[in-house]
Amino acid sequence: MGAHWIFCLLFVFTKFGFYCQMAPAAAGSELKQWTPGVGSSFRMESTLLLNEKDARTGKDVGYQVQGAVTVACVWQNPDPYATPDKLLKIELQYPQLLIKSRKAPAPEGFVTHGSKLDSLKNGPIFVHWVNGKIKNVYTVSGEDPAIVNLKIAVASLFQYQTGDSEGPKEEMDASGVCKTSYVSIDSHTLLKRKSNCKLLPPLPFVQHPEKVWSADVDSKREVFYEFNKDLSQIKRIASEESHVFHVAAREDVGSTITARLQLLNSGIPFEASVADAPSVDQAVQVLSKELKLLLSGQYLTLQREVLSCQDDADSCPNLAKLIKENREALHGKNFGTTRSASLFIKLIKAVRNGKKEEIIKVMKHSKNANLLPQLYDVLGTAQTITAHEAAMKLLNLNSEADVDKAERYFWALALGSQPLQAVIQDLSALIEKPIKSDKLRETMTLTLAAMANRFLQLKESDTTLNKQLKEREEVVAVQKLLSKKLSACKDTDEFCQLMYLRAMKNLGNETSIPQVLEFAFKGSRKVSVAAMKTLKSFPSKFWDANVLRSAEKIYFQLSKLFDSSARTLAIDILLESNPSDATLKHLLFSLTSSDPVYEVKQYLLQRLRQFADNDAEFAARIKRIVNSAGLNHYGALAQRGMTTAFTRPFMSHPSANGSLLTIQEVSGGILKRGIVDVVIDSKEKSHTIFSLGLFAGGLSSFVSSDDSTNSPEEGEEAATAGMELTVMGVQIRPFVFFNGQGELMGHVWSGTGSEKTPAYQALGLLQDSLLYIPLGTGTVAQITLLGGISFDLSGQIQFSLWNRNAHSLVEKNAGVSLQGLVKVDSAYVRSQIEFQVGTEVKLNLVSDIDFYSKVALCMQLKQLDSLIRHNIFKVERIPGSKHRLRKSTYRFVKVPGRCYYLNQKNNDMCRVIFKNT
Repeated sequence: MGAHWIFCLLFVFTKFGFYCQMAPAAAGSELKQWTPGVGSSFRMESTLLLNEKDARTGKDVGYQVQGAVTVACVWQNPDPYATPDKLLKIELQYPQLLIKSRKAPAPEGFVTHGSKLDSLKNGPIFVHWVNGKIKNVYTVSGEDPAIVNLKIAVASLFQYQTGDSEGPKEEMDASGVCKTSYVSIDSHTLLKRKSNCKLLPPLPFVQHPEKVWSADVDSKREVFYEFNKDLSQIKRIASEESHVFHVAAREDVGSTITARLQLLNSGIPFEASVADAPSVDQAVQVLSKELKLLLSGQYLTLQREVLSCQDDADSCPNLAKLIKENREALHGKNFGTTRSASLFIKLIKAVRNGKKEEIIKVMKHSKNANLLPQLYDVLGTAQTITAHEAAMKLLNLNSEADVDKAERYFWALALGSQPLQAVIQDLSALIEKPIKSDKLRETMTLTLAAMANRFLQLKESDTTLNKQLKEREEVVAVQKLLSKKLSACKDTDEFCQLMYLRAMKNLGNETSIPQVLEFAFKGSRKVSVAAMKTLKSFPSKFWDANVLRSAEKIYFQLSKLFDSSARTLAIDILLESNPSDATLKHLLFSLTSSDPVYEVKQYLLQRLRQFADNDAEFAARIKRIVNSAGLNHYGALAQRGMTTAFTRPFMSHPSANGSLLTIQEVSGGILKRGIVDVVIDSKEKSHTIFSLGLFAGGLSSFVSSDDSTNSPEEGEEAATAGMELTVMGVQIRPFVFFNGQGELMGHVWSGTGSEKTPAYQALGLLQDSLLYIPLGTGTVAQITLLGGISFDLSGQIQFSLWNRNAHSLVEKNAGVSLQGLVKVDSAYVRSQIEFQVGTEVKLNLVSDIDFYSKVALCMQLKQLDSLIRHNIFKVERIPGSKHRLRKSTYRFVKVPGRCYYLNQKNNDMCRVIFKNT
C-alpha cells in the first residue's frame, strides 16, 4: 500500500508541476481578459531594418512607426454557455514615422519625420475574437491600405491560441496561414512560433526550377506574450521576425529583413461603451450606426500596396527610353561584357511591363534595325504572352531575311525558366506547318522540346494534383508529337532523324528511351552517335537494365561494328551508372584486347582515371580489381593514343564549386569529338551550365602519314566539322563548318576562318525569381533576383597544306550580372536594399597541329584574369518629401588567370611544336 500511495503522490505532483509550467496556455480559457466595457492602452513601436546578409559588415537602413493603441471589448456573446465570443475595438492613435538620422540622441538612432502617415484617414478596426482566435476583422471603408495593414498587424498580435491541446496549430494572420506552436517560458510568459507561412491570397511567385539558380529565404517568426501575475491582463507583446535572403549559388550574397512590433501596456484601464446585440453581425451594425462609419469585413491578412508608376518609376521602366539611352551597350562588340548583361536585365523588366503595341513600335523603329537580334533575345527571355504575340506578328517564319532573327527568338524561348503553356501549344502548332528553312525548323523543334521539359520541372505555388496532371498531359502531348515525327523519318533522311533525336535530348522524357535505343542500333554512324548522346544526357536514374545491356553491346561491339564516338558514349553511361565490380572488371580486361581502335581504349583508361581522381572509393575499387585480376602492367595501363579526359577546378566556394570537365576524343591524329563543360557543383547535385562540343570526321587523310587507320569505317566518312552547344541543359542546333571535301578545300584555299569570327552570341537569364513576404509590421516585402549573362563564342582556324600545320582558337567570353532587390514600400515610406554582382569570364582553347612528319597535337586551355565586383546600395525615401537616404558599399575580388594542365603527353607534344619559338 505504501508504494501505491507514493506512486499516487508522484503522479499528482507531476501533473501539478506540468500545469504550473503551462499556466498561460492550459488556463487560457479561464483568463479573465477583455471584460466588456473595459479597455487597455498600449504604447506601440514598430521597427523595420534592411541590411546585407552578413549584418556585421555594414550599416542597416530602416524606419520606425510609433504611436498609441487602445483595445476594448465592445461586445460579448450574451449566451453564457457559448464559447467566449467577443468583439474588440482597436484604435491606432497618433502614428508617427521615425527615420534614422545623425541628429538622433543615440548612434544610428531614430528621429521623427513628417510623412503621409500623419494625414491618412484612420478609423477603428473591430476584431471578432473567439477564445484567442480571430475569425475576421471589420475595417472602415475607403482607408488607405497602408494604414489598414498597420492595424491588421497590431490586431494579429492579439491572436493567441489557448487551451491544453498539444501539437502545432494553424492560424491566419498578417504573416499568412502559418503553422504555429506555443511554449510556456514561465508561469506568465508565452512564446508563439510561426513557420511554413503561406500567402493568402496568393501573390505573384516566380522561382527557377533548378535549385542552384534560385533564391533561398530562411525565415524565423516569434511572438512573446507577457501577462500580469493573476493572468488577467497582457503586460507586453513583442513580435520579432527575420528573413535572410541569399543566392543559392553564393550564400554570401544576399540581404536580411528584420521586423519588430511591440506593444507595452500603460497599466491604465479605461471605460468603453458596449453594443447591445444578440450576434456579432448585429453588433457591428449597431456600432457602424453609432460611429457613423461604413464597416466592411475582411480576413486578417495584409493587402499588397501597388504603387503607381508616378510613385515608383523604377518599377515601370520604359523600353524605348532604355534603348535610346543605352544603344551602345547593345552593340555586338559588347557581347560577353557585364555592361551588356546588366542592360539586358533592365530590358527584361521593361518588356514584361510593356504593352504589345509599344513593343512592336520599338522593334519597327529604323534606328533599332541593327539591334534586332539582341532585342529578340529580350522578347524570348521575357516569356510573356504579350512578348510572344509581338514577336509572332513581326517575324515571317518563311522569309529568308527573318531566319536569323527568328532563331534568336526561339533560342531565347528555349533557355527561359518560366515557359507558358499557351506558348508551348502555339509552337506545337507551328512546327506542324511547312517551314522553308531547315535551320529554323530544327531550332523550333528543339525549342519546343526544351520548353516542355522546363514546364514540367517548374515549381509553382499551386502544386495541386489536378495542376500536376495537366502539366504532365502537356509534356506527354509533345512527346507523342516528336515520337511520331521521328518514326515518320525516312531511313535515308539523316537530317530528319538527327533533328528529332536532339529534340528527344532536350525533352528528357524517360518514355522515349526504347525508340532512341532502336536508332542507336539500326541507325547510320551519325544517327547512332546522336542517339547515344541523347541517352547519355538523360539522368542516370533513367538507365535501367536494358539501357546498360545496350551500352555493353555497343562498347564491346557484340552485334556489329559501331562508330568510336558511340562506343565512348557507351563507356560514359556504364561508368556513370555506379557500375558493379563485375562490369568494371569486364571494362578493365578490354584494355588488353587487340581492338584496332586504340583511341577508344585510351578513352576508357582516361575516364577511369578521371573518375578515380574525383572519387576515392571508386579509386580503391579500381585498384583492388586491377591487382586481383593481374592487370597492373603496361599492356593494360599504358595505352597508345592521344585521347584525354580530365577535370580541373576553376572556382571554390562554400555554396558551390566550379570545375571544367574536358574530354578530347582523337581519331587518326586529329580531334574527332571534343567537349569542354563548365560545371557548377552545388550541395544537391552538379549542373552543367555550358557545354562546348567540337566534332570532326573524315579528316585523317589530310594530316596522318600513318597507313593504319584508327577506325575500320573511317575512310567511308565524308569530311565534316562543326560545333555543338548545350546551354543551361538545352542543346542548340549544331553549327556545321563544312560538309564534304569540296567545302573543306574551299575554306583552305580562301582562308575563310583565318580571322576571328563570332559563332554564337546571345543574351540570357541565369536567375529569375520573384517572391513576396508579408511582415508582422504591416508591410509586404518584395524580393527580386535576376541574373543576366551576355555570351560571345568566337573562333578562328588557320590551315596550311604547304607547312602541314594548323592553328585554331576558340574564345568563350561571358559577362555575368546578378541583381538582387529587397524593397518594402508603403504610401508613407519606401526602403530597399539592392546588390549587384558582376564579372567577365574569358576562357580560351588553343589547338596547334603539326603533321609535317609525325602528327603532334598541342592543346592549351587558358582562363584569363578576371575581377568580381560586388556593390550594395541601401536606399530610403519618404514619398512627398525631399528626404532620401543612400548608403553604398563597393567590393572587389581579383581572380587570377591560369593555364590548365592537361597531361604529360600533351606537354611533351607542345614542347615538340614550339621547340624553335
